[in-house]
Amino acid sequence: RGGESILLSDKNHISEQVAVCGNGRYIVYRQLGKAAKTAENLWRMDANGSNPTQLTFGHNETDVRCSLDDKWVYYVDAADNFLPKRVPLNGGTPETIFDSAIGGAALSPDGKMLVALETRELDHKLMLKFVSTESKKSWYHDVDQRAARPLEFTPDGKAVAYTVHEKGVGNLWIQPLDSAPYRQLTHFTSERIAQFAFSPNGSQLAFERGHTESDAVLLRDLLR
Repeated sequence: RGGESILLSDKNHISEQVAVCGNGRYIVYRQLGKAAKTAENLWRMDANGSNPTQLTFGHNETDVRCSLDDKWVYYVDAADNFLPKRVPLNGGTPETIFDSAIGGAALSPDGKMLVALETRELDHKLMLKFVSTESKKSWYHDVDQRAARPLEFTPDGKAVAYTVHEKGVGNLWIQPLDSAPYRQLTHFTSERIAQFAFSPNGSQLAFERGHTESDAVLLRDLLR
């Protein structure tokens, strides 16, 4: 039977950006103010919610990702010029992957590349920027100029899925990493996409979708 299990409940410290790591043995998450009043650090706990362990000790770590080899937790250090970094899943000293800012990056299934959207300085064109986690070299790949975050590698590592929002509706598109053109993957007619994830074998997709309710209010000076 289905049911709900609360693994972490802390009303004083907001927890977010959850990632399943270590082949399902651990959960890594971002928590506000647990170690220091204003710090936003990454923590790891067992899959049953026990043994919380602090992994990072800076001021603002975000965009958490876990490598499939169970060795690393990748993140962006927002307090250090948004540099991409990684720390061992078992705890240890963080290391910087690349010496320039990168935000909203996705990690390849083999853990060898990060990819993010970036406007290239040379021609102000939106590109996919790849960074090698081994050589720390970077390179660009063409992408649909409508592309937006979130984005993810496909499970086979041969393409990048990205979001396109048009007329308030979000859909996923696929950019192959060979010479093939981009193509549409989903055909939703309502709601925006906040997050998505592929199943390991690529046969299923999970989405977080929704919309924002807003009203316009006209204020008039009735005394004039």
